[in-house]
Amino acid sequence: MYTTMEYYDNIFPVIYTNMIKVGELSGSLVKSLEQAINYLDSTDALKKKVRKIVIPNIIQFVGILLLLIVGTMYAIPAIQDVFEEVGTQDKLPKVTLWFSRFLDSFVNWWYIPLIIIIAIAIAIAVYVRTSKGKYQYHKFKYKMPVFGKLIYALDFSRVMKVVSLNIKNGMRLQQALDVAKNVVNNTVMMSIIETSINNIMIGKSWVEPFEKSGFGNRMTTEMLKVGTQTDLSTMLDKLLDYTEIDIDNILQRIMKVLPEISYAIVGVVLIFFVIVVLVPCIQVYMGSFLFSAYV
Repeated sequence: MYTTMEYYDNIFPVIYTNMIKVGELSGSLVKSLEQAINYLDSTDALKKKVRKIVIPNIIQFVGILLLLIVGTMYAIPAIQDVFEEVGTQDKLPKVTLWFSRFLDSFVNWWYIPLIIIIAIAIAIAVYVRTSKGKYQYHKFKYKMPVFGKLIYALDFSRVMKVVSLNIKNGMRLQQALDVAKNVVNNTVMMSIIETSINNIMIGKSWVEPFEKSGFGNRMTTEMLKVGTQTDLSTMLDKLLDYTEIDIDNILQRIMKVLPEISYAIVGVVLIFFVIVVLVPCIQVYMGSFLFSAYV
């Protein structure tokens, strides 16, 4: 069945095709289907949780940013006209005048930054298509702030689930790892698994590449070392339970950090908005410019 799914790769994602492949090659298709369903459900739940926090904060940030731009484009010229009409010697704050000139320049020359952004996006897309660029991009996904640890933990858990499934179905560890590398699309994880397989062939520790990568936590590698020396299948089950708990903890930390980051960005924009737009408005209605105009 997986060969047919590979043919229709525009319909079936690689991750699901490879899960079915693992099930057919290991003789445990039912368990592989259950894993695919669980992965789909957990991924969908994760996306909903992240979306629930990210989207409202993005809308709030965009709204305040639009308020800043519109307020500067329309309110500042009107306030400046009031200053000139009453004959006051006071002027708008320098930061307000600077931002107003910046917006005027942006309106007149908007196509230049657009061309630069498109050129940078194309350059990055071309670089990522190369083998080196793809590797660096996948490495960045594991090291990126906030989400990096979560992405690695999900891939690591997926690989260990397949290894555990294959070992229980009578595969050797080397074969189990070789099949497991097909369930992830990250070239860094694939490289770690291939190094682990090579270590088995030369009589070295297969856990060492995971440990040296520095992406995971020490507990997972220590559990793998203990499992290698005792009962690997049983230890993998315990490792998967621990990994699920670790993923939940990482997700909870992300849920706490994301709003804080969003509020910090919104706070900076609000402060800038107060300085650029509200201060001149307050200066018009409550300031001392009328007295200077009278004098």
